[in-house]
Amino acid sequence: MLRDLVTSMAGSIPGMDVVAEASDGRAGMQSCENENPDLVLFDLFLPGLNGMEILRQYGHKHPETRFIAISANFTPDSIRELLELGCHGIIAKSSSAAKLREGMKEVCNGSGYLCPIAASLLRESHLTRSGTSKKKGRLSNREREVLQAVAEGYSTKQIAEMLQVSVKTIEAHRANVMKKLDARSAVELTRCAYEMGIIELPARYTQPNSSTPTS
Repeated sequence: MLRDLVTSMAGSIPGMDVVAEASDGRAGMQSCENENPDLVLFDLFLPGLNGMEILRQYGHKHPETRFIAISANFTPDSIRELLELGCHGIIAKSSSAAKLREGMKEVCNGSGYLCPIAASLLRESHLTRSGTSKKKGRLSNREREVLQAVAEGYSTKQIAEMLQVSVKTIEAHRANVMKKLDARSAVELTRCAYEMGIIELPARYTQPNSSTPTS
């Protein structure tokens, strides 16, 4: 419903055409690759591949693309990391539709945009850093993808099929992640993923019947 509303509003802005929309991160990444959009509006927490990872991977290859992140659960750490990765706009879901529209126009016109809520979070934090970003930085792009999939409840075989690699490759990635994060179980990996802002809440995600995660 939220995506439909945002799509409708975006399409009503003069000069803006909606070329694609997606319900999960991997479909969103594929849409970006197919359409090469000027602006990407993404939710920070997406199943399959979170919004931060889309920004990190696609934004690195396409620096000309503009990005706006939306979320109901921004933190000072996540806002700083988004800005460090080159995100151009940050808008809380509790902002008004007018603020979202204003932000989209500003970003499309070449400016940056922080909604008042995001700006307030940065001010209140006094720009102090926790270990979250540093901890996340220890992992490679693929390791972060594997960590998110484990936290969402996918089995090693399912992750291998999803990423189109061998089971042994996923086992190696998982072992590296556990070593780097000093985690000893899937439960601890899930906790790490939550603390690092890679997932929102484990119970938030629902999967298609064809790929239901196993314990």
